[in-house]
Amino acid sequence: MDYRWRGSILVLVSAVSFGLMPIFARLAYESGAVGVQELLFIRFVLAFLLMGIILRFTGRTSIPSRNYLLVLLALGGVGYFLQATLYFTALIYIPVSVAALVLNTYPAFVTAGSLALGWEKFSVSIILSLLLALVGLALVANPILDVSVVGILMALSASITYTAYILASSRVLDRLGGDIGSFYIMGAASFSFGISSLLTGELHLTWNFEAWIWILMISLVCTFLAVTTFFQGLKLVGPSRTAILSVAELVTSVLAASIIFNELLSMTQIIGGLLILLAMLLAAFS
Repeated sequence: MDYRWRGSILVLVSAVSFGLMPIFARLAYESGAVGVQELLFIRFVLAFLLMGIILRFTGRTSIPSRNYLLVLLALGGVGYFLQATLYFTALIYIPVSVAALVLNTYPAFVTAGSLALGWEKFSVSIILSLLLALVGLALVANPILDVSVVGILMALSASITYTAYILASSRVLDRLGGDIGSFYIMGAASFSFGISSLLTGELHLTWNFEAWIWILMISLVCTFLAVTTFFQGLKLVGPSRTAILSVAELVTSVLAASIIFNELLSMTQIIGGLLILLAMLLAAFS
């Protein structure tokens, strides 16, 4: 098989796996008394251990320099901790499809942030991408549609936090290698969620069998599999094609939510979703 096809398939597997994450999270919430912090603690602990095993057996384990290590620990322990907490909490208040659409405004924000930092040159596509994302966000989160304001604000905060995370991590992961960087980031995130769960008294893990199944799926499929296939595909097809193919993540979340939870978007939200999708593609091409 041609390496471009293999890389494209790997990126699509990653995108679909990431896209199923809010679906599995909602199913976990509905199956029992599952707390956000304890769910995310198990998610990152298992993914961290599996990533460590893979790196060990492939002979790719390495310890970054102190400065890089501190940045990675901050990215995982603070950046990813905040982003995941906000997004998974938003799923309690608003439909999966709406949360996914709001979160996926981040590619336009990342592009705008790169422009502000001088990493990107000014272009019409960058400005148009940001405008489309903002208009799409306004249509999806229209208060007339009786969407929870708290949930929308949390999903939008997750998008903004993820934007900052990507901008901060892009240079570090580029020098270290994404899989190695992700190993330390997931380790730091699991530590933060463990401490947070203990402090809030939320670390019970007394879930029923069904809840454990969905949480294991989040750890194994939506985190470990999604991260490893993403970086493998990225190496084969490059960042531009990877960004374009990753649009499948949003499509997966919206379609799966409509099928499993019967979440039907209004015409206004559909138009807003299409604008966000177009903004993602413009950001990828730019």
